[in-house]
Amino acid sequence: MQPDTNPTFPHHRLDAYRVALELAVEVRRLVALMPRGSGPLADQLSRAALSAALLVAEGANRLGAGEKRSRFSLARGEIGECAAALEIAVAMRLLDPASVAPALERAARLSAMLTGLIARFQ
Repeated sequence: MQPDTNPTFPHHRLDAYRVALELAVEVRRLVALMPRGSGPLADQLSRAALSAALLVAEGANRLGAGEKRSRFSLARGEIGECAAALEIAVAMRLLDPASVAPALERAARLSAMLTGLIARFQ
């Protein structure tokens, strides 16, 4: 299901939110590929990706610069956790490096976008 393309909330205007949403979908696909017994790492990975997308949306919808900066900073931390979980999954041979590469690239792009948003609201 595609999100509503009629922007009604501030987060709909942020490219960072779109990228975070894409990453959450990609992570869900990757988690489904993980073998049985990967539950704790799969859960951590899923929660980090979801939290990042939700924090980007929350930050966009806050009014104060400090509140925005705080949420975007938390989202950036979640993206770092997501990237680390993906790297651990590869290191433990739970996921193939080629299947993880696009998600890591998307995570790096989102981290850079969030760094820019954090700086904007200093």
